[in-house]
This record gives sequence, structure tokens and C-alpha cells, in this order.
Amino acid sequence: MITQRGFVVVFAGVLLLTSGFSFINFYLVLLGVYCVIGLVVTLPLFALTANLAGIEVDREIDKVKVFSGDFLRVRVTIRNASRRHFDFIEVHDQYPETWILAIGENFIASRIEPGSSITFSYILQARMRGRYYLGPTEVIMRDRLGFHYYKRTLKEQTEVLVYPTWKDVRRLESFAKQRQLGLMFGAHRTKTVGMGTDFAGFREYVPGDEFRLIDWKSSAKRGDMVVKQWEQEKNVQLICMVDTSGSMGNGYPENTKLEYAIRAAVLLTHLGLERKDLVGTCVFSDIVHGYVPPGTRPNHMYDVLEILAMAEPKGWSDYETAIAHVVGQSKKRSLIIWMTDLEESPAPLLNAMKTLVANGHRALVISPFGPWFEAPVGQFGPVEKVLSEAVSEELWERRNKMARALSRFGINVINVGPEDFLPTIIRTYEQAKQRGVAMF
Repeated sequence: MITQRGFVVVFAGVLLLTSGFSFINFYLVLLGVYCVIGLVVTLPLFALTANLAGIEVDREIDKVKVFSGDFLRVRVTIRNASRRHFDFIEVHDQYPETWILAIGENFIASRIEPGSSITFSYILQARMRGRYYLGPTEVIMRDRLGFHYYKRTLKEQTEVLVYPTWKDVRRLESFAKQRQLGLMFGAHRTKTVGMGTDFAGFREYVPGDEFRLIDWKSSAKRGDMVVKQWEQEKNVQLICMVDTSGSMGNGYPENTKLEYAIRAAVLLTHLGLERKDLVGTCVFSDIVHGYVPPGTRPNHMYDVLEILAMAEPKGWSDYETAIAHVVGQSKKRSLIIWMTDLEESPAPLLNAMKTLVANGHRALVISPFGPWFEAPVGQFGPVEKVLSEAVSEELWERRNKMARALSRFGINVINVGPEDFLPTIIRTYEQAKQRGVAMF
């Protein structure tokens, strides 16, 4: 193929020929013929020698699964297994457009001798969750004058899975201890008197109590037999329902309603696992895209991250199918937390809630309000501002009607925006622990 420099030569040759014939100048005609014929003659000669057989490319990455915002190191090695040398080759390793090239370059131009190899590396930053592909790797061979080139793809794509951001969990972990967590976010355990590790107080001895529970020092002071009581923590079971319908994709890039719902699901799962609770996750739209039953397996968090990483805003919200899938697999009483924008018809949601309540579960709806995730009203013009306010009022009234309908089943609706979405999840978890909702 002809390079940009080659096209310049062709254009110059045609221009010289035209000028030579116009001004009847033999030297201009001769120079133009030389440029055009020289380029045409060198093309088949280059085609005969353009052969990248023997060039091998290998791509190495330090990990195939990363969190959004993390960095990934890519190392590319080019080997010349043939007996010929290549005066000039270029190697370009492609990467996703939404990623950021943080350090280095994703290409190299060099000469490579027989039996030798060259290596280059670069560092990328993954910006958004999802499945991405590094590559392919293209090798370009050019002639000495730079008029022609030959391109070939030698390395196929490498799949990389980007998990949802972990920054919210890191921020929570910065408080270090459970006591600090309780002070900052109000997270408390559900406590009952029983066999535990935290002291709860004393009570009078009753025939049948174990002798090892008697506190002899306190008994001597009081003159009566007393036994120690301990606090026993009861665990709760929660299921997080993440709506991935098309309307959940509205909002700023990387800060849509769906992205906040996913971040909230990650935070809730982490909190539950830290406190030995059972937290499940269901990702749904018009079908159930993924379901991780409540559990405390070692890989439970990564199972949740897997299904959340692949969530895409598309389709519509089929609440009935989603709850039928979950209820069919969850036999224990659970607190089911819905994260949905309530922009579908209310009838299917009400039917799903009837099924949920009939099976002994409790529910709560945390609903992102669309206009709060859009551009601020101050950035609109007068006409857009009036339309935005009218749409907001209509949506708000419709939402209030759905909230009143759900309240008949004992289900509360909490409207949230970007600022209070995550604090609401923490507060919801705290209240569930305090009330002992869905204990097992």
C-alpha cells in the first residue's frame, strides 16, 4: 500500500507533468515522469520483499481483572525468528478508546535483526466497568524511502474484565475499626441475649444454669448467686435488586443512575460480608441477567462483581420475572432492597410486591430520581429550564402515586440523588440491623 509520502510524490509528479505540458517545458515533464514511474516501479519490488513471516508478537498483562480506576501494565515483545533483517517496522498495540494511556506509548518503530527481539511497555488506566479487549497488535513494514508499507495483524485481542469501582469501599475501610464505622455511619449490630463474646450484664441464678456462668465475685458481694449474660449478634439476610433497564442509563457519563446503583450494591455487599450477614444480588431488566444467592463463600464478593461489571442499561423493567426468580431460590425470609427509577408501568411492580409479601419477605425501594442526575437547571436556557421543571413535576407526582400504592404493602420508597445514594444504603443497612429485619 502507498503511504502518505507516496501520495505526495504521486501528486507532485502529476503536477509537474501538467505544468510541463502547459508551459512546454521538457525538464518539468521529465521530472514528473520520473516521480510517477519511480513510484510505480518500486511498488511491485516492495511487494516481492514485503513478508513479515518470522515476526512473532507476544502481549503480557499483569492481570486480566481490574477495578475501575486501577492501572494495568502491558508488555509487548516482538521477536524476529527469521534469517532476514527488517530495516524499519512499526508495531501498534491497540487499547480501548475509553481508557487512558497513563505512562509510555502503545507503539514502537525500530530496526530488528535476525534472531533478536525488542520489547516495549506502557500503563493504562481503566475508566469504566465492563468487558474490554486489548489489541489487536498490528505490525507495519515500510520501504527505505517510506513510499510503501505492508500491514499485518499478528496478535489477537486479550480480554480484560473491569469490575465496578472500589473507591467507596476503600473510603469506608479508611475508618479502620468497627467502632469508628459505627460512630461515622451509625452501623450497629442486632443484639440478643445469649451465648456470645460481649458482656451484657448480670441476672439472678436460676436452677439449671451452667455453673461456669456463675460470677463468684459478684455473687459474694451481693449475697445471692448471679450469672453473667452475653450479647449474641443475629445476622440478617438481604437481597439487592439492581434494575438495568434503559432508563437507568440516564445521567452524566460514569455517574448515571445505574452506576450509582451498582456502587451501592458493591458497598452493601461489602458491609454485609464484613458483618457476617448474607447478601445476595440480582441484576435484571426484561430478563434476569445474573443472580448471586445470599451467602458468605470466600469468592462471594467476586461473584457479585462479575455480574455487576457486565450490567448494561437496556430493555425494560420486568419486576415480576425478577422477583419470581429470586423468591423461587430464596426460602429464608429476606429484606429485598430494590434499586430502580420507577419509570415503568406501576402494575407489574405492584404485582411483584404482592408476590414478595405473600412469601414472607420485606421490601424497600431506593429510587434514583432522574432529573437529579441530569445537568443542573442553571446550565439550561429559559425554554429548557421551563421544560425541565415541568417534566420534573410530572415525574414527581407519578412517583408519589406509586409510593402511596406501595405503602399499602408496608413498602417505603426513598428518593435519592447522586449525593445521598450511598449514605442511604449505609443507613438502610444500619436500620435493618437495629430492627433485626429478616433475621436468621
